[in-house]
Amino acid sequence: MRLIDRYIIRRFLFNYLLALSVLVGMYILLDIIVNFDLFARGAGYAHAGMFAAFAGLLGEIVSFYLYRTLVIFQMISGVIPLLAAGFTMVRMTRHRELTALLASGVSLYRVAAPIVLCAIGFNLLVVLDQEVLMPHFVNKLLRKHGQVTAIFAHNEPIYFIPESDHSLVLASRYNPRTKTLRNVRIIERTAAGMPTARILARKAIWKKNIGEGPFVGGWLMSDVVQFNDRRGTNPNIRPRSIPHMIYYTPMNPGQLKLIFRKKAVDYLSTAQIDKLMLYSPPAIRIELEKIMNTRISQLVINMLMLLISIPFLLTREPGRMVSNMFFCSLLTGICFVTTFVCFQLAGAGLSPFLGAWLPVLIFGPLAIVMLDTLKT
Repeated sequence: MRLIDRYIIRRFLFNYLLALSVLVGMYILLDIIVNFDLFARGAGYAHAGMFAAFAGLLGEIVSFYLYRTLVIFQMISGVIPLLAAGFTMVRMTRHRELTALLASGVSLYRVAAPIVLCAIGFNLLVVLDQEVLMPHFVNKLLRKHGQVTAIFAHNEPIYFIPESDHSLVLASRYNPRTKTLRNVRIIERTAAGMPTARILARKAIWKKNIGEGPFVGGWLMSDVVQFNDRRGTNPNIRPRSIPHMIYYTPMNPGQLKLIFRKKAVDYLSTAQIDKLMLYSPPAIRIELEKIMNTRISQLVINMLMLLISIPFLLTREPGRMVSNMFFCSLLTGICFVTTFVCFQLAGAGLSPFLGAWLPVLIFGPLAIVMLDTLKT
């Protein structure tokens, strides 16, 4: 690695960390100002001393934003390289360092190469954040302001979860600790959606060591009542009651855990979303496809915005730096707004794939044209 490469990378990394610290700090500061009353009400230190109350409140705020930083970084990951590149190039232009490089015969493409490589590396950090860190701390990220140490009920209802055999599963409560369903109702249906039978049970407990073939594990149901709802069935036949039965289904506690996390689907990894799509109704499946496509296309768009801005930042004429910064902000702003609109239309007015990748089709050629206009 040449000396100039190390110098540019060092300056870019410094400006990247500076921009990251400023943006994250501003976000956290504004969020604390808006939601400080929620932290104060939820702390529960009313009977403690002043010092203990302050220390406990401060601990909750630090704990909350320590994990929230993962989400903030994901939100601003596309803006930080632009700011870092701008700060780096403006400093080099102001101190006539670019002029010296050009006089020595160094191409401006050669100057931009270390910045682009560093931006690719930070894009990989975004992938690490999304695919590893955020799914691992998803329970921490689901906390709200003032609910850091609050105790929540783990029992959650299940509403009409569709199975692979077209049946629907309902339950009044599900306890993930004991892996128990309460007041279970299963509606068996045909492919056209016509009910054929119903299964009612007081409770169902997941047993992982039963079953064979495609289903390893099943639900041990207690106090079961079976109804036959097929047309032509004799109405005088009473429902069948049995004390216990095993219900085999691909819906296991792992799948239920993913389903309950649909509210925080942005925090899940791509592999978890792919599993969640298998047992989701069509409307939700479209939304999940949108998230998977936009997650990948966003990384490409982050790089395209940097490539579009480079010709404005690397200029032979230092006197035009202010006007170049203005046009750079305008063009990247248009790219950001267009991307936001396309992402909102994905799954609504546009297909999830087209809505996610349309900004790439628009600004990809523009980035190539802008780089071609760079005077080296």
